[in-house]
Amino acid sequence: MDKSREILKKYWGFDKFRSLQEDIVDDVIYGHDTLALLPTGGGKSICFQVPGIAREGVTIVISPLIALMQDQVNNLVSKGIRAKAIISGMSYREIDITLDNARFGGLDFLYTSPERILSKVFIERFKGMEVGLIVVDEAHCISEWGHDFRPSFKEIFKLREIHPEIPIVALTATATDKVREDIIDQLRLKNPKIHESSFERINLSYNTYKTDNKINKILKHCLSNSSQCGIVYCQTRKSVKDVARLLHANKISVGIYHGGMTKADRDLMLNDWLSNKITVMVATNAFGMGIDKPDVRYVLHYEFPPSLEAYFQEAGRAGRDGNESQTIVFWEQKDIEILRERFLSQFPGITVVKLIYRAVCNYLKIAIGSGKDETYHFEIRKLCDSFQLDPMETYNSLKILELNGDLTFSEGVFHPTKVKFAVGNRELYNFQIQHPKFVGITTLMSRSYPGIFDNYFEIREIEFAARLKLTDKDVKDQLKELEKYGIIDVSWSSSLPSVTLTHERLPDDYLELSEVAYRKRKENAEIKLNAALSYLTSNKCRSVQLLRYFGQISGKCGKCDVCQSETFTVYSISELKRMLPSILTQLNTFEDCLEKTNADEEVLKAALRELILEERIVKLDGKFQAR
Repeated sequence: MDKSREILKKYWGFDKFRSLQEDIVDDVIYGHDTLALLPTGGGKSICFQVPGIAREGVTIVISPLIALMQDQVNNLVSKGIRAKAIISGMSYREIDITLDNARFGGLDFLYTSPERILSKVFIERFKGMEVGLIVVDEAHCISEWGHDFRPSFKEIFKLREIHPEIPIVALTATATDKVREDIIDQLRLKNPKIHESSFERINLSYNTYKTDNKINKILKHCLSNSSQCGIVYCQTRKSVKDVARLLHANKISVGIYHGGMTKADRDLMLNDWLSNKITVMVATNAFGMGIDKPDVRYVLHYEFPPSLEAYFQEAGRAGRDGNESQTIVFWEQKDIEILRERFLSQFPGITVVKLIYRAVCNYLKIAIGSGKDETYHFEIRKLCDSFQLDPMETYNSLKILELNGDLTFSEGVFHPTKVKFAVGNRELYNFQIQHPKFVGITTLMSRSYPGIFDNYFEIREIEFAARLKLTDKDVKDQLKELEKYGIIDVSWSSSLPSVTLTHERLPDDYLELSEVAYRKRKENAEIKLNAALSYLTSNKCRSVQLLRYFGQISGKCGKCDVCQSETFTVYSISELKRMLPSILTQLNTFEDCLEKTNADEEVLKAALRELILEERIVKLDGKFQAR
């Protein structure tokens, strides 16, 4: 216990752990298999990073999220902790060096994807590693009943067969009872210590409102809370742009965030939001992992996600400082049909999926019998244009091929350029004498990164250009020439989507999609969709519904739209018409009227309409006042 607190204080600056963290940390340090279920924002990373430092040997962290891996590695390195990640887009040489570092004690943490741990090169090095801990993050991905199933997770247990004495800790923020059982079974956890935090967030109110004009409701909410920080979640990039455009036109300080933006633009938006230069972020679910701003007072949903797991994570980004906060879903009747249509589009026919597989391989020029473990970057739009494919069918087919275990699909995460010298000091010196043009850039690299002869280092071409008084293009051209001369190994930057084949390209007739698995996954997705639709349309306490979905029980929250509606005073239209003129002594919004009367929303609307027709009140700029 003392050791874990010392580590927490030394590297994170905290004097004590949050609720449940210390118990989880101590169980892991003492070598117990552990399953930790903590809600979004519950501090899961601390639960394995502290024991990872405390235990001897390297900690292997298996995660499906490239962006989160990169974020955590950067955070650990900033604290002086030795950490690296193996991700798609890395060259074989870079992977080789990273694994050697882990094998010979040069790393404290090695992050990798579940697909990578199955490769021959990883398994051979893993056998020789002194491993202190195996971590499975986002562990719900191991279950076909989870909302983000990854087939490769089912193979993680093979690591235990190599190092049977090493404890495994599995962590997730969203798991139903069935998923929890699956995690324990699939990972072969031995008498696991199970820690489950209540998913109840007593400072949040969950609200769901059916409306005829949801974008107007969002605008009104943002205007009424203009000094507060908030997030508006959308399901498509088009919706993000449409909502942001309206908010901006109404003088609301707004930013946007989606997967189609460049890393520089995303970073700019995020930094402006974190520093309160903008108050509202309109975003897709790309805006999520690693976002930990404590003072988000509201999370609005312009479009509802296809599962309660996804919704719970997004809504949970409000109120992390413990102060009262709102989560509100605005929906129109047509949204129900859109959700159903999107569900159907997720499962193109098997013949379509096979066609997409062939088209992708042909487009990337992958020969039959080759391509295993190779990563290929490409633009989906160009692929679709070349083969006259439907973009949505193509995207969903790639996801199905991933579920089927044929490839892994990354939707586009920025990878910076990484460089390592491929020659020693003496050879570099001789090269510089013969090619004085490259003295500046090679000297800058060797002096900026002392370990660059042994390891890859990230570089920013724009910074090199400024220091060398060159253009960005000049820097890239020199790097390309140095690569051709064999002086450096380069892993070039990219933000394009990519696929990595998990086996050699198969002949067209050999690709098999399990019809049983395909149907099972479709049925599971439909169950999740129906649960989401039920949440939207039911008249039960929102908090009770959410916690019940995750296998927990609670009393009514007393704060959500359903609970509040049960406390409405039952006024008739006539009673409200008598009350309102004396109440509306100054301009009031409809929300003000609701608060003042505590009346049913529809009855209040009818009373206001009649008073306007009778010219007893006036409506100005959306507000009401007695004449």
